[in-house]
Amino acid sequence: MEPYRETFNDGFLAYGHKQTQRSSTGKRIGEVFSEEGRLAFKEMSCRDSDYQMAGIMGASLDLKVKTLYPPSFRKINKSKLKVVIDQTEYDVIKVDTDTDKRYLYFYLQEVGVISE
Repeated sequence: MEPYRETFNDGFLAYGHKQTQRSSTGKRIGEVFSEEGRLAFKEMSCRDSDYQMAGIMGASLDLKVKTLYPPSFRKINKSKLKVVIDQTEYDVIKVDTDTDKRYLYFYLQEVGVISE
């Protein structure tokens, strides 16, 4: 049977890390989002167990999205990532994969609007 080809047409998420900005004297003046890549995503509905998992981890679940699993993601710590969707920054609470390692499920907590 031919594998089902899924569409990810809800938008693009930018993933990366926060970089600390410092003044010329070395004083910390803020943080800026450093984009490392983009993934097309599909918004998913959250189950009760998803909300419970986030609560146990001391977070609140605001968004759950599904993306393809890029090979570069096999070697990075996905829980330390930051995600930006439509100028809104999210913390990654947890990242799950499916059994075939074809898809990633991002559980996201909204942080706020980023300023350019």
